[in-house]
Amino acid sequence: MTDTQDPLWRALKRLEHAELSDVDRNLLRPAFAAMHGSQAMRIPETVVARIRHLDATLPKTEQA
Repeated sequence: MTDTQDPLWRALKRLEHAELSDVDRNLLRPAFAAMHGSQAMRIPETVVARIRHLDATLPKTEQA
């Protein structure tokens, strides 16, 4: 499975341009940077859980 096929990667791609609170955007900023060639990092489980929650609660129009 390549990175772009990973469900977490796809969720981050959807969230990158979604309307997020400043707190959530700052929490995800290192993950967004890693998507664009910044140093790879391990995402803590609490952040993974937040990504999944935010992605699941995106309005349907933003998920397409």
